[in-house]
Amino acid sequence: MAGGTGKEAGRLIHFLDGSMIVRGCRRIGKKVGAVARGSVLCGPKWEQDVFLDSRIVEGLGRVHPAEAVCRAVGKSRILGWLYAYGENVCAGRLYGVQALIGLFCGLMAIRMGLAGRYALMGLLMVGIGISLLLPSGGTLGGWIEGSFLGRIPGCGNLSSRGTPRLSVTLYLAFCGLAGGIAGWLAGMKVGLAAAAALAAFPIVFSIPPVGMAGLLCFLLPLCNTTVCWIMSVLTGISYLFSRAFGGLRGQAPDYLDVLLMMFPFFCLVSTLFSSDRADSLRVSFMWLGLFFCVFFIKRAVRTRRQLLAVLGALTAGAAITGLYGVAQYFSGMVNTTWTDTALFEGIELRVYSTFANPNVYGEYLLLLIPLVTALVFYARKIWQRTLLVAIDLLLLANMLLTYSRGCYVGIVLCALVFLWNYSKKWLGAAVVIGVPLTVLLIPESVAARILSIGNMSDSSTSYRMMIYIGTLLMLADYWLSGVGIGELAFNQVYPLYALSAIIAPHSHSLFFQSLVSFGLAGFLYLLLMLAVYQRNVKKEQRGMPRENRLLMLGFNALMWGFALQSIFDYTWYNYRVFQLFWIILVLGLTAAKVLREKADD
Repeated sequence: MAGGTGKEAGRLIHFLDGSMIVRGCRRIGKKVGAVARGSVLCGPKWEQDVFLDSRIVEGLGRVHPAEAVCRAVGKSRILGWLYAYGENVCAGRLYGVQALIGLFCGLMAIRMGLAGRYALMGLLMVGIGISLLLPSGGTLGGWIEGSFLGRIPGCGNLSSRGTPRLSVTLYLAFCGLAGGIAGWLAGMKVGLAAAAALAAFPIVFSIPPVGMAGLLCFLLPLCNTTVCWIMSVLTGISYLFSRAFGGLRGQAPDYLDVLLMMFPFFCLVSTLFSSDRADSLRVSFMWLGLFFCVFFIKRAVRTRRQLLAVLGALTAGAAITGLYGVAQYFSGMVNTTWTDTALFEGIELRVYSTFANPNVYGEYLLLLIPLVTALVFYARKIWQRTLLVAIDLLLLANMLLTYSRGCYVGIVLCALVFLWNYSKKWLGAAVVIGVPLTVLLIPESVAARILSIGNMSDSSTSYRMMIYIGTLLMLADYWLSGVGIGELAFNQVYPLYALSAIIAPHSHSLFFQSLVSFGLAGFLYLLLMLAVYQRNVKKEQRGMPRENRLLMLGFNALMWGFALQSIFDYTWYNYRVFQLFWIILVLGLTAAKVLREKADD
């Protein structure tokens, strides 16, 4: 380990020595030294060695800042993976880069040349493509070092990165060819995106599956569904690649794997017997792509450190959504789309952060807040606890600003379950002290939302009650088989049973919707997965150290709150919340096993 750190230190020092900043500092130092030697203060006999031998510099020299930075960088797995990927790319010869650009330009030029008005541009691009395909030696790293880019700090010694590799050269040529074909068929933008994606794809093979899982968990609340779908598939590919070529040991299948495999089966059956197969196939494709990573996260997370790394990525992503939500609140934007303005005149904005809907954001927070709270107690260093407390308070503030009544009740249930399992005394103290303080300090707008629960004069409440009644009437005929997954499949049948011609995209309840979509078997499967989760998480708490037990209490509590909210809303309607539900579920089951093994050791 020490040898690896020394090599990293040497590399960083070489980078710094060749950088523009260090060169500039040396020039300034020489000029200052020349002026100092000719001044009255220092005299002509002043030497730089006198300064370098002084006690101040000697003390600073003992710090070894470059080595300290390298040690920190060496401990970072993500930076190490990215460094390895960059080293491989820089080792490719310029032939590959030229082939990438030349083949792409050539194919796009032919396509443009076929259209009369683009003929001149096509000929120009043909010329560019041919010139780029002319032989040129050297590596990509050497070319960057010799250009103006070599003056950027860290780019001064790129030519020394690795040896030229034919595989990199050929792969870059393949990227150009594939990008050109994609551009021919679907347009320039698609072609460029395809070439760039293929060129960056090898990073999947340099990052271990745990790193890909952590990256997915971090990006999940920040990116759109397409990115989450792609990251899910890449996580699975990363695991399979590590399993086949990286020496990662496999695991024998267990009953949890069998249970997880049943979900794709239910999706397939529901699609085959759907009232709108095309839409059900589309939703199944999205669901199964997002669900794909769950199998491999279960196998990739094998140690306490890996578990905490993934949970840390989830927490970091949640913190960014919290900051964005607060900024959204103070930005002055007014949006009352999801509020009965006649009943709640004081509510001008419901925070939705990156989720486009405050109820969906509240459901996301329901899965994260109990987990972050548990990590506060699990953290061992003061700075970690301080940071986690700040993030927890930030997320709680965002929860209040969503004005989601179901999520309010859900987070209270999470707190009660957490305290009930931890200590009955703490639960009693929380009720005696917390309830009066809440009544005194809670904002009036939040209190109005809580007190409106069950108020049938609220348009949202009456709307949902009508949908529930219509759904129950529909289930009287379709309780066994369901009507298929997807909004269109639901709306093929629901209007026949709707009250007052109310149109709805779904039944506004996860449990109702599972009956509607999958039939009785799918509904029982959902209940079974929740029961297995609770049984494993609660069972493994016994005999654990206090900090491990508190973390498992967080996993236990969050699912109770989410299940309660799922009674009043279709929490799988948002694809990202659907994916997060399954990731949290499998992380809870994995944590029960990982922390138990750690306690036994």
